[in-house]
Amino acid sequence: MAEQKKATSNVKTADEMNHMRELPKEQLSEHFQDHIAFLIMGKCEGKDIFMALGMYHVGGKVWGIADGIVQQTNLIITPSDHRTISNNEFVGNRIGPTDESANFQVVEESDKVIWKTGNRQITCRMPYWELKGEHMGVDLDLTIGGIGDSIPYHGPWTDLAAKGLAGNEHLCWASGSFTYQGKKYTLDEGWAVRERTCLGKGWDVLTLLGHSTGYIWGWCFSESVKVFCFAEPEVNRYVGRVWSGDQVLGYGPGQITVEPLERWKDPMTDVTIPIKWKIKMESDAANVEMNVATWSRALYGFHLAKGYTTHYCVLGRTNGSVVFPDGRNVPINDCQTYFETAKATVLPKG
Repeated sequence: MAEQKKATSNVKTADEMNHMRELPKEQLSEHFQDHIAFLIMGKCEGKDIFMALGMYHVGGKVWGIADGIVQQTNLIITPSDHRTISNNEFVGNRIGPTDESANFQVVEESDKVIWKTGNRQITCRMPYWELKGEHMGVDLDLTIGGIGDSIPYHGPWTDLAAKGLAGNEHLCWASGSFTYQGKKYTLDEGWAVRERTCLGKGWDVLTLLGHSTGYIWGWCFSESVKVFCFAEPEVNRYVGRVWSGDQVLGYGPGQITVEPLERWKDPMTDVTIPIKWKIKMESDAANVEMNVATWSRALYGFHLAKGYTTHYCVLGRTNGSVVFPDGRNVPINDCQTYFETAKATVLPKG
């Protein structure tokens, strides 16, 4: 792996290994989802780039298969000056047992872990991840490097057997290239989030999403500031984080408000989705205000035995500020932005 840029991480090699075997057998027969996935944002020759890439080791009655692997690839390529929502082209796929991939392996070596399936491979050699190979016509040659430490979003791996849930997210930079429809795209600027999670019984994606208001999940990236926001109003679950300099600030319920400002009816699905938001995150540490506008979309979804989910991915920019108690103001100026909305539909197979 070409280590061209400094990276840091507290993730150990063992953390990237296959964790589903740590779940009790009764959980494995009902539901498991052990995955490694990446959100990647970047710029290339006057275009904004979004990718979502993942390998999901799944099984149990909820999935409808005993043990299998499914992949995800999303891609949006849009001119950076395109600022009007439209019925854009994108790459996306459903994630379900009828779309099982082939030749799945997790190879565990002393200094690295390699996830392989189909034509794609993810090499985890801390603090770097290397993504190579093709799926859905998108051929990768990317390097991801950790920034700071991971966030134990779903709890430590030591709790997995007892709680049926563990995993973390890691803010990263991204570099390298990918090829699509015969054209090679090399990232001029790139950011990423690596997600490594294992979900057992009772933590399937339909249950996590709820069945009415759904959720929003989003990031904005720039050199000076990075912001994450998650909101699931139905269950009063709110999580926010801000990276500014060496500081990582956290926000929770009662500190985050999300107001949709504009909606758009997608002609592809005849579904109306939010595309602009005003988001505030307030605490004693700092107040964040963001105006989020998006104008390109992609779709993916999980298809399980008891129902399915639909996820709308929207790409755009954010403006706003982070204001600290001492009066220091860190501007959020035209930051590259990804937001995702999703809802679950309980509709079991016959």
